[in-house]
Amino acid sequence: MTNVLVESLAFPEFGRPDAGLVLISEWHTHDAEHRLAVMDGIIDTWAKARLPEAFLSRHCLAGSDGRTILNVAQWTNAAAHHAFAADPVNRRAIADSVRALITVGPPGRYRHERSVALRDAPVRTLSTASDPVPGAVAQHFHRSEDGTFVHVLTAHDDDGDGTALRFRPHRGVVRPRG
Repeated sequence: MTNVLVESLAFPEFGRPDAGLVLISEWHTHDAEHRLAVMDGIIDTWAKARLPEAFLSRHCLAGSDGRTILNVAQWTNAAAHHAFAADPVNRRAIADSVRALITVGPPGRYRHERSVALRDAPVRTLSTASDPVPGAVAQHFHRSEDGTFVHVLTAHDDDGDGTALRFRPHRGVVRPRG
């Protein structure tokens, strides 16, 4: 594994084999300008931080409503994330920077369970719809750490009709595999 992080403008790699923990949360901002500032601030903070090799990626996806952010992070395992989050130096470097941008609760903690390809097409947007809808390309299933909840992300090849929230990649920071 490399200790180099690279900027990404793509979707997270769902099903990444070395990702033992996936953190997923939806954040709601005041407006599109605030959303952009939050997403850029989050990714800039993480790109500058001293991150352990157990950190794999962090992505901010922009919601079609102009206010919502889908935040996805991947770690090799839960213990490494807990150790990182518990360290006071890391809390000051990252948590305080995040709190200066937005107030949010803790993310959901999941493990990628499976991905199901529904048809062969390029992915344009993601939704949190658990039922496949017309235009769905794939579904990514993430089971909560306690096993009581499954978070489904559905990939689409279109932007939708505007009635349901869709997410497009904004920015991310990724540790390449290999």
